[in-house]
Amino acid sequence: MNKNYMIYPLKTMRITQSYHGETSHRPHWYQATDYRDYPIDDGGIDSGRDPVYCPCDEMKVTAIRGLGNASVTNTIWLVSTSPVVAPTFNDIAFMTLTHSNDQDLSQIKVGDLFKRGEIICHEGSDGATSNHIHIVVGKGYCDTWVENSNHKWVMKGDCLPPEDVFFLDPSFTKEVFGGSLPWVELPTQLNYVGTPVSRDSTVNQLEVLVTNLRARREPSLQGEVLGYIQPGIYTYTEGKNVDNYQWYRVESYWIASKDGWVTLLPKDSPPEEVPEEAKPRLIFTCQQTGKYLIYLQAGAKLYLE
Repeated sequence: MNKNYMIYPLKTMRITQSYHGETSHRPHWYQATDYRDYPIDDGGIDSGRDPVYCPCDEMKVTAIRGLGNASVTNTIWLVSTSPVVAPTFNDIAFMTLTHSNDQDLSQIKVGDLFKRGEIICHEGSDGATSNHIHIVVGKGYCDTWVENSNHKWVMKGDCLPPEDVFFLDPSFTKEVFGGSLPWVELPTQLNYVGTPVSRDSTVNQLEVLVTNLRARREPSLQGEVLGYIQPGIYTYTEGKNVDNYQWYRVESYWIASKDGWVTLLPKDSPPEEVPEEAKPRLIFTCQQTGKYLIYLQAGAKLYLE
């Protein structure tokens, strides 16, 4: 690869629980008031132990915990040695892998380096009832975990949803089930659609901030992809909440909204109209303090300021 793209690290994507999962993952982030992460579980091609590959040019092991300790689930922390190109950022990235068996962890030590495509470990069942890999990713450095306000142990760092960190490379990964998450395919020659307009404060508009936001025929993650929406300002005419995303109709396309992807630009509220008869008008300027007699005809109105 010419660029240091961060790609999904398994050859088969079969997500058995996304970060929306009610089984155990949702409390990792939902309504947490301090620390949060966004884990996914991938079961691979079947119930076996698929390998997990290095997803970028090079990653370094920053921590290993759990090996030989039955009360701590086996976990590996890795950080890229150079900035990666992710769907939402260009920076250092981290990845944590949980549930690999002791035979994998015993072959790895802190400081080990892995090159793109090299096997780091395999799915496992340490601390779990079946083979899978529990993945957390984010931007920057990470080498530990912390208990959050929901009493879940989460990774301590700038954790992000996995679709914000990994590209999906169809030539490397077969997507069996993507967990109903809006994965972005590895950029090739992107087909852009849409024509941005100027800001108009009299209508509801939004600004697309990223270059890889899919434009779909219907407001759904299963909707047909018609291309990628050009970054810029658009007038939107309709909104719907589907698949845990707020969708907006721009031109003939539907796009999903999320912090960092889209900024809403609501129309300005019109100024309150003041009835003509209620507007004060100057009728007299007092030049000297004193008493004045005013003669008024029936029906005349007097306004004072």
